[in-house]
Amino acid sequence: MLFTGSRLTTAVLLCGGHSEDLSPLIKDGHGCMLPLVNRPLIEHTVEVLKGSGIKNILVSMPREDSEAAWHVKKLKKSNQNTDIRLIEEDRPTGTAGALRSVREYLGDECFLVMSSNIFIEDIDLDEMLSAHTARKSVVTVGVVKELAYPTEEISVDEKGVVKGFTAIHPSRDRRTPYAPVGIYIFNRQALAFIKEEGYFDIKEQLIPAVIGASLPVHVHEVRGLCKAINCIEDYYEASRQALMDRVHIGPMIEVAEGVWAGNKTDISHRAYIVGPVVIGDGGRIEENAQIIGPASIGNNCVIGKRAFIRESILLDGCEMEEDSSLKYCIAGRGVRVCSEDEFENKIVVEDLRLGDLNLVPSRYQLRGVTEVLKLNFGSFKYKAFLFAKRLMDIVASAVLLALLAPVMLVICAMIKRDSVGPCVFSQKRCGKDGRDFVMYKFRTMVKDASSLQQKLVAEKNVDGPMFKLFNDPRVTRIGEKLRKTSLDELPQLINVLRGEMSLVGPRPLVMDEMKFSPSWRSIRLKVKPGVTGLWQVQGRSEASFHDWIRYDVDYVKNQSLYLDLKILFKTVKVVFKKVGAY
Repeated sequence: MLFTGSRLTTAVLLCGGHSEDLSPLIKDGHGCMLPLVNRPLIEHTVEVLKGSGIKNILVSMPREDSEAAWHVKKLKKSNQNTDIRLIEEDRPTGTAGALRSVREYLGDECFLVMSSNIFIEDIDLDEMLSAHTARKSVVTVGVVKELAYPTEEISVDEKGVVKGFTAIHPSRDRRTPYAPVGIYIFNRQALAFIKEEGYFDIKEQLIPAVIGASLPVHVHEVRGLCKAINCIEDYYEASRQALMDRVHIGPMIEVAEGVWAGNKTDISHRAYIVGPVVIGDGGRIEENAQIIGPASIGNNCVIGKRAFIRESILLDGCEMEEDSSLKYCIAGRGVRVCSEDEFENKIVVEDLRLGDLNLVPSRYQLRGVTEVLKLNFGSFKYKAFLFAKRLMDIVASAVLLALLAPVMLVICAMIKRDSVGPCVFSQKRCGKDGRDFVMYKFRTMVKDASSLQQKLVAEKNVDGPMFKLFNDPRVTRIGEKLRKTSLDELPQLINVLRGEMSLVGPRPLVMDEMKFSPSWRSIRLKVKPGVTGLWQVQGRSEASFHDWIRYDVDYVKNQSLYLDLKILFKTVKVVFKKVGAY
């Protein structure tokens, strides 16, 4: 069944975020465009919302995602009875920041908010709305009970009142069986708590602000088919579910029992196909090819003679030459599987870059990622890159520590003479894969600086989670000079030599400083933190939080020795000019 008579008429689809665990299938796009039974996920979502009586659908997405924007405009033209409006963001604004951008199109009634990476089919929004109304909630958060441990937990009291959210990295061991699924009902009253500028998140900032104002926020357990597609396994299982349930097959012809084909698709009468199987437009299945479902084959795919496919997903434009084989695989766009090649439990893609491998989760049940050109985790090219980067870190940090040892001793003496306290400040920070390490830097603040921070937090000069303050009263006289010249970072060369950090990488932070954007946090923890990085050379403290997110993601995706060297040379220039240092 579809939704049952919901009184909701407006829905907001949030297509932001980074979907890092869906790499490498969506290296440059968004998860809403992943094909589910050969149609983009966002198309399924719009169809279900429209069938529920939703009349207004507001789609928020990054401006650079041109393919998704084009598809939304296409949906708008083909759905005349539903007002679909596209709102494009120039930079990351956060989930609540996206609501700030669409509020002029929202009426006075409560409205639905959904992440666009959710596969839904038979959930009952009317039940959720009834609970929202009966409890007089300002926000209702949809949750699901997960058999596997979730990556986010939500704390509630015995009455279902929300107390807060905790974003969990896999390295942490706090777990509850309930997880927010990315579906909310909001009263317009909640929008008043969104800041007018900067990055703003629903779970980490908006809902805590509503709770802090003593307004009711409740959870509602969503029942029915409601699956967030956060990783490759989720996508694979959602596709299997859709095929097995025969949902959203679309305008295709059932050419045999459980086998659907699109327009201008040529299927040899000597091919052997066991459904459920969906074959897109313009495809060709040659003689003696074997396809065992559930399987989804995209548009313009060619399956050669005696090729074998079992329970796999092929995106548009794939070609399997004769006698090739895919078993339990996902093949990316335009992949060509050469004659007699065999892949099993793999994600098969083309054109992998070194940086793309940073985003590939190590926990794939699909047991790995393979490029048809043989770049993978075990390839010589990737191993050589890791070796060269580590060698550069060891040599450079050892040489610099030896050369700068007299300077560091002088700095220690100046710090001791200037103020009471140790010369070196140490603090636990998050390293690669979320593992804690002790980071070192020269102390630039008074001894009890951390206890004074809470009194100054309202005066900070940057948005987002990091605390930065012009003319910070906690900074010592010598500390100010060290910060201006970035000499306070020199002890981190010890962390580099020990392998806890790299010369170049995202800024090392504590876990709480990354809570506003769990997807950004997960991406930046794919690589070692660095003494300097792409964000630091783009203005450091002068850059806003959404720019910080963008630069970190760009670095992880495009990591290379050339980029590292470029950043190191630019760091020297930035330090001498004292750009953004305070």
